[in-house]
Amino acid sequence: MSHSDVPTVSTRRDPLNDSIEIIGHRGYSARAPENTLPALEAAIEAGVDAIEWDIHTAACGTPVLFHDSMLSRTTNGVGPLHRRTFVQLRGLDAGKWFSDEFTGVRIPSLREAFGHVRGRVRRVYAEVKGFRELEDVDRMLRVAQEAEMMEDTVFISLNWTLLDRLRGQEPGVAVGYIVAEADQVEAALDRARDDGRALVDFRADLLLEAPQIAERAHADGTTMCVWTVDDPADADRLLALDVLRFTTNEVGALLTWKRQA
Repeated sequence: MSHSDVPTVSTRRDPLNDSIEIIGHRGYSARAPENTLPALEAAIEAGVDAIEWDIHTAACGTPVLFHDSMLSRTTNGVGPLHRRTFVQLRGLDAGKWFSDEFTGVRIPSLREAFGHVRGRVRRVYAEVKGFRELEDVDRMLRVAQEAEMMEDTVFISLNWTLLDRLRGQEPGVAVGYIVAEADQVEAALDRARDDGRALVDFRADLLLEAPQIAERAHADGTTMCVWTVDDPADADRLLALDVLRFTTNEVGALLTWKRQA
């Protein structure tokens, strides 16, 4: 894939950046069990612009949608996810913890998730969470390529070394540097500056408490994304700082806010 075929994510170059983007956090996680196909479907049916999900790697090397490193919070399994094969993971119930309505929902593979959303959302924010070895990260990239979702996917992570790995495998991949703490801001802005294929994904509180960070990023032409924004009042304040990409659990509330913004 040439660089010209890659989704551009700089505010100076991205034609999609002139509109607000509502991103379903782990799907529509307020309405369905996170990181499952029902959560993705609920987000799409609600009219979400984009979806964020988390990726871990099973013992067999299959990338799957899952947030935690341990299974117990969102399944009836116990222990580390990476010690179970995909077949074993598929035997777990990943929905009943949320409500009886979702009893029997399974952990989806990354390939299944891409197939479910392809052509139905503007963009996917794929957060790389867990892996056994760096080759697992390469496999995530290949799955996106084989699903023909590279142009619509931004790989994001708290572990920026993994994003460097992805760039090394495919220089045109769009990446997002997740910033959870104030001491990460400078390095993230340095990495994203003048990179039309990168964005910075801020914890929303950081920008709300220090709006000068957003002012600097905007002055640099750096695309900003924020997580997790469930209160429309916070979204108003962030929009005033030129933030246009909002990751939210409360998809319905933020979509209503968007229509009125």
